[in-house]
Amino acid sequence: MTRTLPHPGSLVALTLLALVAGGFIALAVVGGEKPTLLSIGLYLWRVLAFSIVQAALSTLLSLLLGAALALALARRRFPGRSGVLALLGTTMVIPTIVTVFAVFAVYGRSGWAAQILSHLGWTGGFSIFGYPGILIAHVFLNAPFVARILLDSLSLVPAEHWRLASAFGFTPGQIFRHLDWPVLRAELPGLAGLVFLLCFKSFAIVLALGGGPSRSTLEVAIYEALKIDLDFGRAAWLSLIQLAICLTLTGVLNWALTRPPTTHTIRGLVERPDARNRRLKILDAAILGIGTLFIAPLALSPLGGLSHIVSVIDADLARAFVTSMAIAALAATIACLSALALASAARRWRVVHRSPRIAAIYDALPNTLLAVPPFALTAGLFLIVRRFADPSAAGLILLPLINGLAAIPFAYRSLAPRLLTAEERYGRIAASLGLAGVSKLAIMDWPLLRRPFGSAFALAMALSFGDFGIIALFGGQDLVTLPYLLFERLGSYRLDEASAIGLFIVLVAFVLAHVSGRLSHAGN
Repeated sequence: MTRTLPHPGSLVALTLLALVAGGFIALAVVGGEKPTLLSIGLYLWRVLAFSIVQAALSTLLSLLLGAALALALARRRFPGRSGVLALLGTTMVIPTIVTVFAVFAVYGRSGWAAQILSHLGWTGGFSIFGYPGILIAHVFLNAPFVARILLDSLSLVPAEHWRLASAFGFTPGQIFRHLDWPVLRAELPGLAGLVFLLCFKSFAIVLALGGGPSRSTLEVAIYEALKIDLDFGRAAWLSLIQLAICLTLTGVLNWALTRPPTTHTIRGLVERPDARNRRLKILDAAILGIGTLFIAPLALSPLGGLSHIVSVIDADLARAFVTSMAIAALAATIACLSALALASAARRWRVVHRSPRIAAIYDALPNTLLAVPPFALTAGLFLIVRRFADPSAAGLILLPLINGLAAIPFAYRSLAPRLLTAEERYGRIAASLGLAGVSKLAIMDWPLLRRPFGSAFALAMALSFGDFGIIALFGGQDLVTLPYLLFERLGSYRLDEASAIGLFIVLVAFVLAHVSGRLSHAGN
């Protein structure tokens, strides 16, 4: 009697569940404390209210600006349009800690905006701490992302629809109601959920720009409970509450994003009939002007470090760069191999066993990881790791692991469709030849998989390279990454050096994201 080995995807799924469950259990039982919700009642309500309000306002403003920019860019063709699109793409890879520096550089007490207002005779003060700075940073990161997604969707409207709109003489209002609004209505719920989730879990931006304990998100509260108060019981309760809220949002997000596949007939550059409307020309010019004035200074502010980049090149920068690259490479390896195993298991249950429900569980597992609070998971795993290894080395183990888990959802979206395509095209031939396991992966899957795998690897590296989250717990003299080095320079008000380090981080992240995009759009 032969015993069948479990599928690698099943082992990965069980490992992920064991890590999350073990981390939370270790955090909840440490010290034997049994805090209740009543003991943190008022504090919890204050943090929860601020988290929800700032996330709701950030989402609303991001959707309004992003949708307006997408409609204006869809209606207009002008010199430099590709540059505007590249600018929108650049903001999508700027790390949050660099965004914090950009907000200080532009809207800080001695920032560009204050200097311009001073020349104009303005003597009033302006504080970026609290809601203003947080909303500026969140809208700067998310509005370009919303604009790119909506612009891509608007470009998929079939050319026949535009020709019919011209033939029937549609007014701009009718075009918006019958052609633009259905596209926006299909995309906005999912985008709203995703942006809200990102802002709700915001850490670095709220920590640096919140301005005090009264301006904390649940993620910052968990960090303070672990790092400052060493109150593991409070951290466990806050983590469970955040997990419940984020899981609910993730479920709603999956429901909103699940749409039947649509077919497209003819696509091409067709001039929209409303592009010739004079009022819309004025409106679009105003929207593009406002968007450029808001996004360009923040996106270009790291360039101010160009003149200082030589002065920061020293042993500390080299050590931080090597550490960041090593952690990013390990995190990308964990993310891509885990996503590959999960996608392979989902394909097996969907195609071989004809069980789409079990396959859907594997599909949902990567997105579920987005709901797990990273600080709570890290603290719980640290309590386990310190029993078996040197606690001072725990950061080197947990940093790539947690960053890799965070990147699994993005890697899964790149790899899972290509694996399914390979099975549909060559599955029967592979079965007739007796290919299985590693041989099947190397001969049948890899030719279709290598470019998306490289794309996912580069993207996972970009996400991990600029991350300023878990390093806030373990960072110190023995463990320094580039984002942590930037945070140290900001904390000591060495803004020139911080701008140079920020520019360095943005350049590396942009190169990695560019490589990811090129591989993603390359042919087989």
